[in-house]
Amino acid sequence: MEKDYLSSDVLMDVEFTTQAETKIHYHENFELLYVLNGELSLTVEGEEYQLKQKDLIIVNYNRKHRYIGSDDLFLARFVISYSKVKELLTKDMILFWCNSTLEKNESYDEMRKIIDQILNQQVVTNQKNQIYRMSLYYQLLHVISKNFLLTSENVRYQSEKKNDSRMEEIFQFIRTNYQKSITLQELANHFFLSTAYLSKYIKKKCNVSFTDLVNSVRLTHSMTDLLYTDASIMKIAMDNGFASVAAYNKVFKEAYDMTPSLFRKNAVTTEKKEQHTQDEEELREKLNSYLNENQITDEQGEESHDRNISFILDHQKAYKQTSYYSKLINAGTAIDLTKSDFQEQIIYLKNKLGAEYIRFWDIYDPNLYLDIHATKENLNFSKLDTAIDFLVKNQLKPYIELGFKPIRLLKNTQDALVEIPRNEDFDSPEEMQRFFRELLRHFIKRYGSEEVQKWYFEYWKKEDIAFLDLRYNYSPQTEEVHRNYFSNFDRIAGTMRKILPDIKIGGGGFPVQHYGNKGFRDLLSLWQEYDEKPNFLTITCYPYQLEKESDNYYEKKSTDIFFIKHNLEVVKEALAQSAFPETPIHVSEYSLTLSNRNPVNDHCAKGSYLIQNMISTIGGAELFGHWLGTDIYADLQDSQGFLFGGCGLLTKTGVAKPAFYALEFLHSLYEDIYYKEKHCIVTGNTRGSFRLACHNYRKLNFNYYLTDESKIQLENLSNFFEDNESLSLNIDINGVENGSYIIKSRVVNRAHGSVQEEWSRFDLKELSMNEQDYLHRISTPRLLNTKVKVENNRLQFSIHLKPHEIRYLHVTME
Repeated sequence: MEKDYLSSDVLMDVEFTTQAETKIHYHENFELLYVLNGELSLTVEGEEYQLKQKDLIIVNYNRKHRYIGSDDLFLARFVISYSKVKELLTKDMILFWCNSTLEKNESYDEMRKIIDQILNQQVVTNQKNQIYRMSLYYQLLHVISKNFLLTSENVRYQSEKKNDSRMEEIFQFIRTNYQKSITLQELANHFFLSTAYLSKYIKKKCNVSFTDLVNSVRLTHSMTDLLYTDASIMKIAMDNGFASVAAYNKVFKEAYDMTPSLFRKNAVTTEKKEQHTQDEEELREKLNSYLNENQITDEQGEESHDRNISFILDHQKAYKQTSYYSKLINAGTAIDLTKSDFQEQIIYLKNKLGAEYIRFWDIYDPNLYLDIHATKENLNFSKLDTAIDFLVKNQLKPYIELGFKPIRLLKNTQDALVEIPRNEDFDSPEEMQRFFRELLRHFIKRYGSEEVQKWYFEYWKKEDIAFLDLRYNYSPQTEEVHRNYFSNFDRIAGTMRKILPDIKIGGGGFPVQHYGNKGFRDLLSLWQEYDEKPNFLTITCYPYQLEKESDNYYEKKSTDIFFIKHNLEVVKEALAQSAFPETPIHVSEYSLTLSNRNPVNDHCAKGSYLIQNMISTIGGAELFGHWLGTDIYADLQDSQGFLFGGCGLLTKTGVAKPAFYALEFLHSLYEDIYYKEKHCIVTGNTRGSFRLACHNYRKLNFNYYLTDESKIQLENLSNFFEDNESLSLNIDINGVENGSYIIKSRVVNRAHGSVQEEWSRFDLKELSMNEQDYLHRISTPRLLNTKVKVENNRLQFSIHLKPHEIRYLHVTME
C-alpha cells in the first residue's frame, strides 16, 4: 500500500517497494519515483513512460497514474508535501516537469547525487543524522524547484479538449473546505455550473464520484492526525469533515481494510517492536546492494576551485578534431548579403575565424524579384546572383535555405521584435519541381557544377510555433504536416539530384527540444518511408524546453548548461533506434539565448559559455553555426545604443565581442587533441608545441531563469550569476622534451577584451567616431608571455582564471 500521508511539519519522506503493479490512483502530494533496479512502465493521465535503472520522474499531485514494473523492480518512492512546497514557494499553482526519460539535463545527475546521499542515510540509524537527512530533503527540493518548476507564465499551449485549470480549481476548493460539510450543489454554485454537468465532469476526469473525491482528501488529511497526534477518533473525524465516527470508519475501512483504531494500534505496535518483517529485511538488503554498487562520498558533488590537469604525452593516442565551430556563419537574408556593411563583416569573419560556409535564407523576398510562379523564361535570378557572386568571389561557399523560413527576431521567448512570415507556396508539385530544376540549372550555368556541388542546400521544415501579432503561439504538429514535409523533400531532392547527383541537400532545421527522444525517433522512422534521404541533418539548439503536462504545453528556459551536447545525444540515439542511415549532423543554429535584447550576449559569460559547450560537443556534429554572425541583422528602431544585447559575434560597427574571441581561440587550436576536460582542452603537434583553450564559466542563477530576458539591465548583470569565483588550472604534461618553453597567452575577461565593459565606462548612449575607433582598438585580448623550464620531461605551469575568463595559450620550445 502506497504511503501518501505526511505529518504537517514534514517536507518529504521516502519508502521502498518491489510491488510490480498498482491500480489507477491519485493523491494529494507530489510523488518522485526513482528506479534503483529493473524497469517501470508508468502511465500518467494517459501518457506512458518507460523508466529504466536510475531514471526518475515526478508525478504531480492529483494526476491519475499507475505503473507496472518488471519482476526485478526495486523502486524508491518519495512523497513530497504539496502544502509544504506551496508554503515554501509562496505559489498557488505548482507543477514540476521532471522526467529523465524525455530529456537529458545535468540537473538530473545533480538530483541523483542528492538522492543517493538520502538513500545512504536510510541505512544509518543514528538519530544525530536526522538533521543531515532533513537538509538533504531541502537540497533536493531546491534542485527540483530551480530546474523543473513550471508556472502559469510557462504555458504555451492548452488543449481545448482538456482544461485542467478547472479541475485544479475544484481540487483547490475541496482542499480549502474539506473540514466543512460541502455538497455538490455548493461546488456547482461556486463555479456557476449545474450539478448534473459537474458530477459527470468529475467522474470523467477522476474516475470517482464527487463524494468519493471529497472523502479521499479528508482521508489523506485524517491520516496525519491519526499517526502523529493523540486526538480521539471522534475528534479526528469531526476535524476532517466527516459527518460522524461511523462515516469515518466506513470510508477508512473501504480504503485500508481495517478501522482507524486498529490501524493506529498496529502502527504504534510496529514502532514499539522496532522489528523488521521479512519484506523489510529484503528491501534493506536490496538497498545495501544498490549503495554498494553506487558508492558515494561526503564530498561528492562539491567542486574544487583548483583543478589538476595531468596526462602522459602520447602522440599515438591523440585523436583528430572532427567538429568545426567557426566554418559556418549565420549571416542573414539573401538581401543582407548585398549590403556593404554585411559584406565587410563577413570578410572579417572569414579572415579571423576561418569561415568557409555562409548560411543565408529568404530567397523568396519580394525585393529579389524571384517569382516562384513565373514561367521558365520569366524567372529573374539577377538579385540572388548579386548575393552569391559576393561569396564565390571571396572563396566562400553558400549554405542556402530553400524553405519558406520566416524573418524572425525575438525580444524574449514570448515576444518578437520582428515576425515576417513567408506564406507563399507553390501551386502544385509540378510547379515546385520546375522552380528548383531551373534554380539549380542556373547555378550550374553561372558557377559550374564543380563549384555548386561544394555548397549546402537546406530545406527547412515548418515549425510548430509562430509569433502572431508578435506574440508566441504554439500549435502541435500532426503526422500530416510531417508527411507533407517529407513529400516535398522527395520532390526537391529528387529533382536536384537528377541534375547534379553529388549535390548536398539536407534538412530540416529541427528544434530538438520540441521533439525529445521519442518524438525525434518517430519523426525519423516516418522519414524512412520516403525515397529521398538527406545528405545531412540540420538541428537547432537553444536552451529552452517544451514540456507537456497533461494536455498543457509549457516552454521554459532550461538550466542545462550542456544543452547542445544533450540535444546531440538525443539525435544520435534517435538515429540508431530508428535505423536511419548514418547521416552527418549540422547544428545550423545555436546560442545561449534566442533573445536579441539580452545583455548576456555581450558579456564575457557568453564567451566562456561557448567554449564550455564546444569542449563538451567535440565529435558530436560536423558543423556548428552560431546564431548570429553580426548584430547588424538585429539592428532596429529600439537599438540606438552601441550595444543592445544582440546575438551577433560582432557589434553592428564590427567590434569583436567575447563570443567572437571564444570561436577564434577554438579555431586556433591544433587538430590533434591530447586531453580535454570541463574547463580546458589541450591540442598539439609532433614538433612539441601545444595550444590550449580554457574557460571559467560561472553559472547563471535562479534569478536569471525567472527574469524576462529583455528586461535584464547591464548595470544589474552581476546579480544573475551563482558566484564570482576564480579558478586555477594546474597543468602537468609528462613526456615532453627537456628545455626552455615559451607560453604565449591571449586573455579575455572583464578587464581585457570586453567591449561591454569598455563601453559601460563611457556612460554614453551615442559615441563619436573617435570613441568608436577607440573601442575597436581597446576591445582586444591581453597578451602575456612567460617562460617555463622543463626538467625530468615534465611541463608544469598554472593558469589562474578570473570569473567568466577565456584564455588561449600557445606553448613552444624556445
